[in-house]
Amino acid sequence: MSPTETPLLEARGIRKHFTINDDRGPARTLKAVDGVDLSIQAGEIVGVVGESGCGKSILGKTILRLYEPNDGELLWKGEDLTAVSGPGLKAMRRDMQMIFQDPFSSLNPRKKVHQIISQPLRVHKLGAPSELTSRTEAVMREVGINPAYGRRYPHQFSGGQRQRIGIARALALEPEFVVCDEAVSALDVSIQAQILNLLLDLRDKHGFANLFISHDLAVVKFIAERIMVMYLGRIVEQASKNDLMAEPLHPYTRALLEAFPVADPSVRHKKKQIVVGDVPSPMDPPKGCHFHPRCPLASEKCRNEYPPLKEAAPGRLVACWAVNGE
Repeated sequence: MSPTETPLLEARGIRKHFTINDDRGPARTLKAVDGVDLSIQAGEIVGVVGESGCGKSILGKTILRLYEPNDGELLWKGEDLTAVSGPGLKAMRRDMQMIFQDPFSSLNPRKKVHQIISQPLRVHKLGAPSELTSRTEAVMREVGINPAYGRRYPHQFSGGQRQRIGIARALALEPEFVVCDEAVSALDVSIQAQILNLLLDLRDKHGFANLFISHDLAVVKFIAERIMVMYLGRIVEQASKNDLMAEPLHPYTRALLEAFPVADPSVRHKKKQIVVGDVPSPMDPPKGCHFHPRCPLASEKCRNEYPPLKEAAPGRLVACWAVNGE
């Protein structure tokens, strides 16, 4: 990236905290996203991977302002997205869409498919009724759904077909940026491959950027160009796909790769590094590095100070005292 090139989307120190009120005592704070920096260039696919509960989905929804951030900056083509509201925000949202995890609950069961896909066009008043029909049918063909099925309801389709409908709805406005929130996790493996290839084909055709969120490292490895590893609300490592898969630097990333199955019987398996313990609660994260209770390299400094996300090698950012030095 050129030093003067403005990212399509940039987040600086984004935080999203939730206040939890229950019968267990005083209100507590859940730090779902706790100071995340990222940038995405036009047409780039960036993967975010981590265990369930690490804040990946909240990050994606906060970037789109489905959740309002508590702190930090969101820049869309250099413009402060958090300062925009009303008609201005509505206009910006034409260029930013989301494909949700569950292809059934994200579709209105009382609406027919052609109504679901054309709704974004109607909301943004893009064309006369006859034009909406032709545009809806065109995007249905692009995602592999016969336009003749447009009068059917979501429950009349399979899971893979419903996800294609969700993709069609997201792409109807021809956005520049799409967040895929676990977009294939609810699908069979063979269907996952079809949807991933479809997303790549559509990206090549339309040129939209993509933040692809998943807990499945194999899926992220297949589709992403750059990978961000998230743990308990923060990014702990960021690198190109090839660099990260060849030589992970953060102990948590290494543990994720160790758990990644190798589907080759000729490969000799070595003893794996097993991460012990569970992910700490985001309402009560450990002092210092959040990973230190499970980390085999943890030192006294790890237990007391959170490491900054620093460049450990060209193009590689790591938040680890053991990697970056104490």
